[in-house]
Amino acid sequence: MPDRELRHMRRTELVEIILALKQSEDRLRAENAALSAQLQERQIHIENAGSIAQAALELNKVFEAAQAAADEYVASVLAANKNTDAAATALRAQAEAEAQQILAQAQTEAANLKARTQQQCDAETEAAARKRAQTEADCKAMLARTQQEIQQRRAAFDRRASELLDGYHSTEFLPEERAK
Repeated sequence: MPDRELRHMRRTELVEIILALKQSEDRLRAENAALSAQLQERQIHIENAGSIAQAALELNKVFEAAQAAADEYVASVLAANKNTDAAATALRAQAEAEAQQILAQAQTEAANLKARTQQQCDAETEAAARKRAQTEADCKAMLARTQQEIQQRRAAFDRRASELLDGYHSTEFLPEERAK
């Protein structure tokens, strides 16, 4: 709006215009803050989706426990049958076979656990990415609507101000005033 037009407006009109613009700005700032908070919440959710490294550490603990159990079993068998070499050899072979079986079973379970964990992580990451993309799209749409609304309000304000100024200018030179 031209500076000249603003000078001819009454203070109350100017104050109303400023108040309306300030309220609109406050509302838009509040919307922006809410959208920023929502986006931050989505990013935190993505970061907390899970860690493959943590799953790998748990798998290592399973292997260590299986190996410790197998070692303990072999040691106990050897101690109990120390007198007879033949019996000890047979028991040792049996213990090692069982240890291998336990270890193989633990490895299978660990691989299954790792696969399930990976699938869960992938699913959560994908879901979080979809939510983030949707949130970003919603934010962009809201921003576009807000900008369009601001432009419409600005255009309406300019039209109204022009109408008021035109009305003011047309009342300055009334025939009654010219005759004086």
